[in-house]
Amino acid sequence: MPPAEADEDIAQMFDLSKKKKKKKKKKEETEKINVESDVSGVVVDPAADGGRQYACYTYKELLDRVVRILQENNPELSEKRRHTMKPPQLMRVGTKKTLWVNFQEICKMMRRNPEHVFQFFMAELGTEGSIDGTQRLVIRGKYVPKYIESLLRKYIVEYVTCQMCRSPNTTLTRDSVSRLYFIHCQDCGSSRSVAPIRAGFHAQTRADRRALRK
Repeated sequence: MPPAEADEDIAQMFDLSKKKKKKKKKKEETEKINVESDVSGVVVDPAADGGRQYACYTYKELLDRVVRILQENNPELSEKRRHTMKPPQLMRVGTKKTLWVNFQEICKMMRRNPEHVFQFFMAELGTEGSIDGTQRLVIRGKYVPKYIESLLRKYIVEYVTCQMCRSPNTTLTRDSVSRLYFIHCQDCGSSRSVAPIRAGFHAQTRADRRALRK
């Protein structure tokens, strides 16, 4: 074999260029596998030529993408609706009773059973009352509108407002087995149980002290 041909055969046997290309190709495949395994920070988009494009995102950027997609597909969720509630309208009935004139109207606005609202106020006020024929609430005792309004806010927070999205668009149902009340939000779909109605603080009046002495 001529020396020139022998040199070419030896050069082909020790040609390192192909080996370097193979190693480089294996390295690129390893990097792609590592990128695909990072699910929390990588978004894979199919390219037009059938290949793949990899884009890295931080956690905050991914959250922003999710919020943007939700707002685009559900524009009603991003709208802030302001709900107004009429203040309680009270009237004096004689010297020992208070009449809540728009009691039925407020119950309809909250979409709550008047009986449940009635039980709450009687427990919080520590008194007695009744609902007359025109669905007005008659309360024994003298009360100012601001005090009744503060109790109404307390009822709305506990038994009307959703704790997740702060929406008042909720329903109140009672479980027949556990006898617990549950609030179901019609906007975000969350639900929670509510505390049973308990008697609140009731200052002892002169009439109460007389009753205890008898």
